[in-house]
Amino acid sequence: MRRLYTLIAISLGVVCLNQSQVTGQSYGDFARIMSQQEVNGTARILGIGGTQTALGGDISSITGNPAGLGFYNSSEFSISPGYRFITNSSSYLGSTVSDENDNFFLANAGLVFHKAPDAPRHNGFKGGAFGFGTNRIANFNNHITYQGSNTVEDFIDYAVAEANAQGMNAYDNPEFLPELSFLAYQNTLIDRFFDSQQPGDTTFFYDRNIYDIFDPAQVAFPSVDFPTLQTEVITTKGGHNMNNVSYGANFADRFYIGAGLGIATFRFDQERVFREAPSDADLVELTLVDDRLLEGTGINGTLGMIVRPINILTLGVSYTSPTFYEMRDESYLYMSTEFDVGSLDDEILFLPLRYNIRTPGRLNGGAALFLDKLGFISADVEWVDYGSAKITSNEADFSDVNQEINTYQSVLNYRVGAELRLKALRLRAGYAFQQDPLNNADGLDRSRESLTAGLGLRFKKFFADASYVRSNFSNTVAPYPGAVNAITDNTSQSAVLTLGFKF
Repeated sequence: MRRLYTLIAISLGVVCLNQSQVTGQSYGDFARIMSQQEVNGTARILGIGGTQTALGGDISSITGNPAGLGFYNSSEFSISPGYRFITNSSSYLGSTVSDENDNFFLANAGLVFHKAPDAPRHNGFKGGAFGFGTNRIANFNNHITYQGSNTVEDFIDYAVAEANAQGMNAYDNPEFLPELSFLAYQNTLIDRFFDSQQPGDTTFFYDRNIYDIFDPAQVAFPSVDFPTLQTEVITTKGGHNMNNVSYGANFADRFYIGAGLGIATFRFDQERVFREAPSDADLVELTLVDDRLLEGTGINGTLGMIVRPINILTLGVSYTSPTFYEMRDESYLYMSTEFDVGSLDDEILFLPLRYNIRTPGRLNGGAALFLDKLGFISADVEWVDYGSAKITSNEADFSDVNQEINTYQSVLNYRVGAELRLKALRLRAGYAFQQDPLNNADGLDRSRESLTAGLGLRFKKFFADASYVRSNFSNTVAPYPGAVNAITDNTSQSAVLTLGFKF
């Protein structure tokens, strides 16, 4: 009985089970997901749609544009806990199911140390600040359920087709079957048969093995006669964090420049539980569990500058290099079947696979217009080439995956926000739009829109900010290769509170 495999086999087999996951699909899709960022930062930055390229004096500059640290004239500490509530509606085979998930998270935390020069400098240098911070750039916590009655092709039909595609080697020895059809065979959902209609003419094949009446002459069972209730529950946990150390300098309150080093941490922990209950069969229910954990650490660098050509206008630009990750991928498959007369089960454990992912760099440009003491209006544009990501490994060949990645598009993401100042009170609003790197390749628009709002109180030594972010996005998920996609519409709502102290 086959129970332990290397994850290298996943690139040919098990990953197919994940071809249309909501938060991750093939290895190429994971590279794309790792390249995407949600609206992120402190509550102040979140409240203005994530715009920060031309702004300074906020701890978000540690991760965003380190030149913004040059705006500091004192030291500061802040922490930004958050709460996220996500709802989704999944449509599958004419049925719609709603689900939800919530979690607390740390959106941002940081510490800034300001240092002014001991004496005026002839070059206009007015000091700078070091910053140390962590920032949540993506949140993977979600819970998705979809369900429908399949009258066309169920999982067992897929297992039959997959098994027969392997030829006589797999018929002579089921150990050569791919993972999903092997589990189906071990659970007696499919079996080996032969059809000898004429002397000397023998045809061997795999077919369904779950119905009370079986006709050996009938190679393909008409599954349309057996409607099958299919249900999948997908639970995902984890997040993507960026931890930075940065420095920003101020020259004559006109030119600001900064640089930073980032250490990224990535964790994606997903459990998929798929159930199938055919009618008019001796099989009561089959259950397939796909448990997967991806963890990794990466490194990048950021350079940025902000100029103030006139007192009421700042212009900023920043570039974050590609991030180079070392990844570890663990996976586990389990199948159980319940029949009228008993039950069976089997499992496959995969040895961890290690590989490297290079995600694309990010180029940001922005402008902020200050309305005297009334506040400001700010806008950013970001360019990301998702097709430049790449996966390499000493343990597996990812050439086909990299060809898939090369089809991804470069995108322009937009952010705009405004802040109104009323003495110590701050009122904020913003909007962010992130384009679909797949460019509606399968007819589904995966772009993300976010509306934001916030308010704050500013005092000499203390400040408090609160923000609300509502994001809408869609994706697809399928229970097994070739199955009909379920379309999932997601609405994410986040509230973040930032508390800060100056010293």
